[in-house]
Order: sequence, then C-alpha cells, then structure tokens
Amino acid sequence: MSIPKDPRNPFWFQLETEIQAKAKKKDRSFRLSGPWKKFYRKEGRFMIYAVNGTWIRNNLCAYFGHGGHGLVHEFIPTNEIWISTHHYDEGEEDLSKCNCTVRKPNMKASKNYFESTLIHEVREHMEMKKGKSYWEAHNIALDAEREAGFIDDPFADL
Repeated sequence: MSIPKDPRNPFWFQLETEIQAKAKKKDRSFRLSGPWKKFYRKEGRFMIYAVNGTWIRNNLCAYFGHGGHGLVHEFIPTNEIWISTHHYDEGEEDLSKCNCTVRKPNMKASKNYFESTLIHEVREHMEMKKGKSYWEAHNIALDAEREAGFIDDPFADL
C-alpha cells in the first residue's frame, strides 16, 4: 500500500506526534463521563463508547470528527474508542462540517457507518501503537474500512 503525502499543515504532524508520545504517561485512572458518552461494547482490549460529537466539539476538542482514541486525543484514555453517533454540520468553517456524503445535515450515523468507523479507530490505534504516524495509520485504517465492507466509501453514509 502506498501512503499519500500528508497535505496538511506541519502543525498537525507536530501535535499528533506530541500526543502520541505523551500517551504512555497518561493517568490510567482518568475517565470522562456524562450523558454525552454511552458504553457500546467491549472490543478486544478496548471499551467502545457512542458519543455526542457536538458536545465533544463544544467542550473538549473543536476538531473531533467521527471517532477518536487515546493516541490522537489527549483526553481519551488509551483503552477507549469513542465513536460519534451523528454526522455534523455545525457552522461555516471546514472543521465545523464532516466531509461525508450524507442525505441530510446532522444525520444519525447508520449502524454500518458506526461499525466501519469502529474498525478504523481500532486499526489506527494499533498501527500508531507500533510507532506509525497518525497520517500513515489513518490511511491504513481507511483501507481496513474498505476491506471490511460495512460501507462502500468511508466518506459516505447513504
């Protein structure tokens, strides 16, 4: 598999590398909870949570997308995977909209989209744990989503 060159601002690589490096020093007793976070299931060593992405973007991280884990987001414990329950369209800026093809703004993610995102986040975490950068792990995880076949396109929920 050929990984495309990362077209993003170098700031993102620096931030992701710092979070990844500091993950080993996280306080294992730290847990965020509230009505915005619901236990979904256990998957291997991970606790999977369905989360309200809008609440997270408003209160924890403006760039939280459809899912996340503790090697990308400093506020997520390393044994948790968070998957947003909805697509989002919350403003004019690029970070305020998911880049998915959906039937309507702020649409609930389908079960297949949720499961595909879960595969993505677990695989991405595993690759980053091996030392791969976020960008490389993210692209490997996109391929894993496609191979799993829950959805035809990781950027479409139709």
